[in-house]
Amino acid sequence: MIEVELIDIIDVANTLGEGVVWRASDQTVWWTDIQESRMFRLTWPVGSVQSFGLPERLGSFGLVEGDDSRFVCAFESGFALFEPETGKIDWLARPPELEAHNVRLNDGKVGPDGSYWAGSMHEGGGETPCETGFYQLAGASGARLEIPGLGIPNGLAWSPSGDAMYYADTMEGVIRRRDEKGASSVVAKPQQGAPDGATVDSEGRYWSALWGGGRLAVFSPDGDALSAFELPAPQPTCPAFGGPDMNLVFVTSAREGLDGQSLSAFPKSGGLFVLRTNARGLPGYRYRV
Repeated sequence: MIEVELIDIIDVANTLGEGVVWRASDQTVWWTDIQESRMFRLTWPVGSVQSFGLPERLGSFGLVEGDDSRFVCAFESGFALFEPETGKIDWLARPPELEAHNVRLNDGKVGPDGSYWAGSMHEGGGETPCETGFYQLAGASGARLEIPGLGIPNGLAWSPSGDAMYYADTMEGVIRRRDEKGASSVVAKPQQGAPDGATVDSEGRYWSALWGGGRLAVFSPDGDALSAFELPAPQPTCPAFGGPDMNLVFVTSAREGLDGQSLSAFPKSGGLFVLRTNARGLPGYRYRV
């Protein structure tokens, strides 16, 4: 039986908090407020929060192999290596179709092979919307659209063995599993809220933040609904395991689109929620430059 307890709320009032990452080397939690073009760092358990300005909106990011000074980032216009402390940015790939068709990069994560994956989503207004889906950034090979045909790609995570990829389409409201041969199938369709960011625990269970559902849902590797935990915000966005024992779950959330009545009912919306659980997470993969 999965047990979860809310133990802390970091009240940062993010407009669109997302992309949370645990860095074990210095016991810090990192995340982005996409719409405000800011990156946040929480030192755990001290509780001190710092924020860094960004050159443009940041959808997601990941750790870099052998280098804690910078992250691999999916900015709105492309992929880059970015140093929060200095603001230095080294662009790796900027797919031209993104800016041309008002498409930005969104949720992403480093995979078992050291490549970085990030989804793209259309924001409207382009003359000819291009196809959106998951890009894969692999070192000198650049970035290519590897999984097309998705509305709002989200929820990237891998099984503990690395042989299966999980991802969600928030627009369609489904969670899929992709095998080593590239074949994908729907494994779950949450009934309360749309699947957003996600992570996988050491037993292969898929933890999904349900946008609009105000909860964190847990599914078996085959997509069976196991548990759901209510959060003090209707729009949770992304969970990540962390803490010294990897038994904490850090969950970002958003205030974007909430009216005054909703914000009065859920004043902690946009905060970072810290949950303690009897489940254990896995160390994150690192990008190979």
